[in-house]
Amino acid sequence: MKPLDAGCLTLRLLTETDWPLFLELHRYEQVLQYVADPLSDQQIRQRFEERLRPWQAGDLHWLSLVVVEKQSGAATGISGFHCLESDIDAPLTAEVGYLFLPEFFGKGYATLALKACLDYGAKLGMKQWQAVVTEGNLGSGRVLEKCGFSLIERQHNGYQIGGKFFADLIYTKTT
Repeated sequence: MKPLDAGCLTLRLLTETDWPLFLELHRYEQVLQYVADPLSDQQIRQRFEERLRPWQAGDLHWLSLVVVEKQSGAATGISGFHCLESDIDAPLTAEVGYLFLPEFFGKGYATLALKACLDYGAKLGMKQWQAVVTEGNLGSGRVLEKCGFSLIERQHNGYQIGGKFFADLIYTKTT
C-alpha cells in the first residue's frame, strides 16, 4: 500500500522500526486515560506484532498506519481500522481508531488522519463505520463528529479503566 496523503500529514504502514513509537503511545497515561489500563511491555509487544500482519479489505485484524508530519518527518501517532465482519456479500463495516502522542493533541491531526482512513476505506468498499469512545473523551468525540459520525448509543458501565466504570459511546457513519 502506498502512503495516504492527509494534507500536512502522511499515513504509512506500521513497520518493525515503529516499535519505539508504539511502545511510547502505550506508556503515556495521558494517551491511555480513556483507552485502557496500562499493559505490560509483553502485552504491548503482542499488540504490536498483531498490527504488523499484512492486511487486505475484509480482514478482521487492524490496518495500522503511522501518522507522520510531512514538514518535520515526526511520527505523531497511529490511526487505522479493522472490519467487524467478514461477510463479503454484506456491506463492509469497519471500526476506526487512533492514538496520538500528547504533544500533538489539539492540532487537528486525528481529524486529518481519520478522514484519510475513511477515504481509503471507501475506495476498498467500506460502507459503514463505527467507533467506540469512552465517556469523558471529549476530544475523540469531536474528531468523530467533524468526520461525519453520529452518536447513536450509550452503553452504561460499558468499560472499566483503573477500577472505574465508564459508559461506552457508540458512533457510526454510513458512506
